[in-house]
Amino acid sequence: MMFLSACDDSQPDKKIAAKQAIKEVVATLVVVEEIAVNYRTTGSVVSDQRIQVASRTTGYIQKILVREGDQVKKGQLLLELDGADVEGAIQQIKANVNKSNSALKDAQTDLDRFQSLFKRGSVSENKLRKVRLQRDIARDTLLEAKAVLKTAKSQRQYTQITSPIDGVVVARQKREGDLAMPSVPLLTLESTAGLLFETYIAEGQLKNIKQGDSVQVEIDALAKSLQGIVARVVPSGNPLTRKSLVKISLNDEEGLLPGMFGRTYFKVGVESLPLISVDSLCVRGSLRGVFVVEENETAYFRWLQLGKTNAGKIEVIAGLEKGEHVIESPSEQLHDGDKVQLKRF
Repeated sequence: MMFLSACDDSQPDKKIAAKQAIKEVVATLVVVEEIAVNYRTTGSVVSDQRIQVASRTTGYIQKILVREGDQVKKGQLLLELDGADVEGAIQQIKANVNKSNSALKDAQTDLDRFQSLFKRGSVSENKLRKVRLQRDIARDTLLEAKAVLKTAKSQRQYTQITSPIDGVVVARQKREGDLAMPSVPLLTLESTAGLLFETYIAEGQLKNIKQGDSVQVEIDALAKSLQGIVARVVPSGNPLTRKSLVKISLNDEEGLLPGMFGRTYFKVGVESLPLISVDSLCVRGSLRGVFVVEENETAYFRWLQLGKTNAGKIEVIAGLEKGEHVIESPSEQLHDGDKVQLKRF
């Protein structure tokens, strides 16, 4: 009996000792700050310059010198067409030019002879006029043939198709041996300069997002955040999704390529919320919250509704008010209702 009594008397002593072990805690004052209200969307990086490369002449493709994914420079040769038809047309037109040139020389000779005869009174003025007209027709025919030859020679450059921009090949619509025809795309190029980020916003946010606004853009593949500027807002929304297209201009960034997925954060307002240190959070009974010190220097656990975390601070949506004191880095031995000694900051 004495032994059992001794054991029973020791239990309150242990509880008292446990409470007395909590000598001093660090408490910070809850402050209220203005927090930006962000509207989040998703989207993709796109090229502001997407070009369908086509031929201006008809011909079979002899060589394609690039593949999908290749980086190309402005003026770089992309593909070659069979120029046999073009060369044949040029030779034919050259023959017409030579024939017209000979006809002009013959007409000029006749005109010179008839002018001499006219001075001697051997031919009439009407006959001389007709001969001069024949010379003028031959001269115009030669000029026309030369113009056609110049046009035909210009077709040579269209059998050697070069890149109009610095960019990347994103698609090949034709293969070697295929027939190239005017206005039919052969390759698709995208410029790697002047990239945009395309996203869609709800119609209710149109009033909050304006051209020229600064936007935070997070690119998953780069694992970093970029600063963008709203370049265009298309007010005409999609009748099915009720969303409008927004294009955001991005600065040139190494590794940034069209097609990359990302997220945007548009600042659409501000709100006042309490902020606390992440270190003050703890878990009790599967609930996440903080220990608040009341006026009688007693610690009480309070469950919180939390918001976003930024730079070691976390927003408190509900559960705390300005001016309250929360305990920093509470130990696991701290329980609801414990007496504490404060060291405020």
